[in-house]
Amino acid sequence: MTAPEPLSLRPLAPYEDRLLSALAFFRAQRSRETQAQHCLAMYLRQSESRIMAEVSFYARSIGQDPRALLELIYTDPDRAESLIADWSNCQIGDVFEPDRPPSVE
Repeated sequence: MTAPEPLSLRPLAPYEDRLLSALAFFRAQRSRETQAQHCLAMYLRQSESRIMAEVSFYARSIGQDPRALLELIYTDPDRAESLIADWSNCQIGDVFEPDRPPSVE
């Protein structure tokens, strides 16, 4: 199994950047990067049921187990997108990134 490249995130908007700095300051003066990682992890754990509901919908639609699709999205997102596109006749990226030029098959 191949892990994807590490995430590289764009800078936060000024207000959120200040909130993150304050949160890091009050958490034993953690680095902003460490606090950002903790915030993202907390958000993901709190949102697991919503995220997995979406994964489960697509997994059932393409005849896969939700955990298998989750792993496929992690290890081979192009293959996951292809399976979903074959079922739905549209690319996921075109639906959720409307400013992205449409994919050409």
